Amino acid sequence: MENLEKAIVFISDRFDSSSELPEDYNAGNRFYGRDLAAWLCERLAQAGLQADFLDEDWGWLVLGQEAPATRFEIAVYHFDGESANAPEWGLWMRASRREKRFWRFHKTVKTALPPAVDKTVLDGIAAIGTRARPWDDGPAG
Repeated sequence: MENLEKAIVFISDRFDSSSELPEDYNAGNRFYGRDLAAWLCERLAQAGLQADFLDEDWGWLVLGQEAPATRFEIAVYHFDGESANAPEWGLWMRASRREKRFWRFHKTVKTALPPAVDKTVLDGIAAIGTRARPWDDGPAG
């Protein structure tokens, strides 16, 4: 069976993990990663992919569209512990598409992450001088 989700972690001090956070972010929960979500949206836009981000009560979520019927999500997590003197970040990526069922009904189904999204994210992480590795115990969808 094809793996329809991808979870990665990387270490980088390029993104804020120590400033004072606004109280209204993430339903009052204090999660870093807003600048990482914005950076991902910029990278995706440069690759011709539509994306925007919003705060969730667990962190930050990038929502995008690769084709008219294919949407993707990138969940951004910040881990409190520091590794190698720099913060650790997690990204959980998945995609879905709308399929026509019968003659007028549609259903949303999970699909493989679009290669352009995967490449853009991994190339961006490499461009900031770090390397992504699998997040084996990451979130399950």
